[in-house]
Amino acid sequence: MTRSRTRIVAWVLLLIVGAAGVVVGWGSDPTTGTSDDRLFRLAEELRCLQCTGESVANSQAPIAVQMRDEIRRQMARGRTNDEILTYFADRYGARVLLNPSGSGLTGLIWVVPVVAAAVALVGLGATFSRSRRRTAVGEAAPEDVELVTAALAERDGRGAD
Repeated sequence: MTRSRTRIVAWVLLLIVGAAGVVVGWGSDPTTGTSDDRLFRLAEELRCLQCTGESVANSQAPIAVQMRDEIRRQMARGRTNDEILTYFADRYGARVLLNPSGSGLTGLIWVVPVVAAAVALVGLGATFSRSRRRTAVGEAAPEDVELVTAALAERDGRGAD
């Protein structure tokens, strides 16, 4: 394997390991019980309907306080996180969710830019690698040699006048 291919493989493996770490980290939120940690994790996923750009967890608006109380009641009834979030989405519409579901078209919308960026980076790396191989130190591309030769001939032709 050439050095450039080895580097590309190393970067791809690094990206895969990083993505796996992110996925594993997402799975560590509390999903049962009535703890404050679980309450605020759920409240962080809901948009305050009265505030601009603020989650229910961070807002002190009356509606946010009511929503946190409702989350607490739902947790006491033994509802899962998904059931609680679905309750709020059904009641207030999908606009209340800060983190839309990752299924269907929504999942595609989140994945496509990441894949496109990865493909672009790999393409740039391959292009730069090819460019470096083609014009190594001390060598000039044939087009550049022709340009320099033409410029020197033109200069020499003018200097004789």
